[in-house]
Amino acid sequence: MPDAEASALSAFLAEDRGPSVLASASVMILLTTIFVGLRYYARYLSSTSFGIQDVIIPFAWLAEIGVCITSIMMVEMAGTGRHMAYVVTQDLAKIAEHFKGIMVLELLHPAAVAFPKLLVVLLYLHILTNKYERIAAKALLALIFATWISFTVAAVFQCAPFAFNWDKTITGGKCFNTQVFANSSSVPNIITDLAVLVLPLRTVWELKISVGRRIGLLLIFLTGSVGIIASIIRTVVFAKTLAETGPLVDITWNHVALVNWTIIEPGMYLLSACALSFKPLFRMFAKVLHLQAFITHTKSTFQPGKSSTAKKSTTTTHDEYAMQDLNNGRFYRLSEISTKDGGSKKMEVLVTPRVDVETNCGAKLEGKINDEFAKDIGHAV
Repeated sequence: MPDAEASALSAFLAEDRGPSVLASASVMILLTTIFVGLRYYARYLSSTSFGIQDVIIPFAWLAEIGVCITSIMMVEMAGTGRHMAYVVTQDLAKIAEHFKGIMVLELLHPAAVAFPKLLVVLLYLHILTNKYERIAAKALLALIFATWISFTVAAVFQCAPFAFNWDKTITGGKCFNTQVFANSSSVPNIITDLAVLVLPLRTVWELKISVGRRIGLLLIFLTGSVGIIASIIRTVVFAKTLAETGPLVDITWNHVALVNWTIIEPGMYLLSACALSFKPLFRMFAKVLHLQAFITHTKSTFQPGKSSTAKKSTTTTHDEYAMQDLNNGRFYRLSEISTKDGGSKKMEVLVTPRVDVETNCGAKLEGKINDEFAKDIGHAV
């Protein structure tokens, strides 16, 4: 029996969830870096002028990278991922290092979440023309900014003195109810996510375009709110972990899920904010793969330099047949013309150069959506 207990204890101390944190952080560093780079390239392809969104994106990326690097350092330097019983046998000071890492995450996480959401709402201000919807968008900007600042300030002043955040041996140190604070930290994110999701629905649905294209636009805007899924999961994980174990029980082991979702949630926000500008990339790849037919667009064929009425004619019946030669880029019109006096019919063939005019959704909005919108969502659907 003692051998079995010793074996169980040895297996318990050998457990390590640190690799999951390293994997989450590494994947998010890679994906966010690629997506941010692709976003700037997509803006270049669409010849979009440099704007405030392009200034915000690097800060969002830096905040997410900061979260990832902090998490990696927690695993490597503080023993995060191992059981606390194992960590204290190696180096008791690592417990304080773990709490320092948690403190850094609490400061970086609100910014990493706020920046991508500010980017999406700023995009809405370019496309919304309804007075009340613009007021709602501005109010949403203020709410996101206020949430960021308030949670950052709360994290700074949650314990007094500040060092009591990681050194619980300080005499007279105290903290407010950190469990309630942790449980409530994702609630404003979920509320603002729902607002971001709902805000453009009326404008998009009232566009005079096909239902398919409306759905396509709605899916694009839904991409901007996909972080709500990660936010809900993070809230549930926080509540479940704190309810089952409390904030100070086997912290280096039990905090792993919290750290993972603290990495993933802002990463999802950043990825979705970048993806809103990817339509030029889709067009480019579709052209390379000869899949242009899957990219929705509108074409108009006309004869430049000439009136739509090419010539006067004493025509009583005029049946036209059109066929398009995709190989040589010309458009053939075969007109069957009969004269007034019922004389013989003749066939007339007009060969004109085919000119394709692609009109993105910006041209369909009847003044509701300006060119900046079309560029920002990558000439979307």
